[in-house]
Amino acid sequence: MEYTTGSVRLKRHLRTADATEINVEEAHPHTYRYAGFWMRFWAFIVDLLIVAGLNGVLVSTWVPLIADGDSRWGFFATVFLLPSVLYAIVFFLYFALMTRYFQQTLGKMIFGIRVISTNGANLTWSQLFFREGVGRFLQHAPLLGNLNGLAYLVVACTPKKQGIHDLFAETYVVHIDETS
Repeated sequence: MEYTTGSVRLKRHLRTADATEINVEEAHPHTYRYAGFWMRFWAFIVDLLIVAGLNGVLVSTWVPLIADGDSRWGFFATVFLLPSVLYAIVFFLYFALMTRYFQQTLGKMIFGIRVISTNGANLTWSQLFFREGVGRFLQHAPLLGNLNGLAYLVVACTPKKQGIHDLFAETYVVHIDETS
């Protein structure tokens, strides 16, 4: 049996003992224009501004209601701990929910890029957890001292322009005009 797809010819020989199967990517090749480092960088900067604005509204609204300046622990919790926890929650929810329901954040919308799964299916919650939770934690955690920003340079060095969080979650960031 012979299949032709564009300029690619694939032969499939059917045997009863050892049937070979056609790889989906070989049978239906689709090339994407992957979003590079700078496009993703500027989209991320826009998203950080949005998250900072949302966090500013939450912190200015909720922190004064529970402010406790009478003790050192209350001061620490009000000034440092609560804003940090709120920022982390807003950061995760913004990226996870926007990516789940729209396949892109507002920054990605502005720059015309979106997140897709490597297998072409809809993004799953586990992919989002690994992309926006585990992967971003590893990129932002001070595990390497002040070198954690270098983790984003992986985007510039991989053939399909994947960051560490994309590699964990098996996702790509591509230009919208290529996915339609």
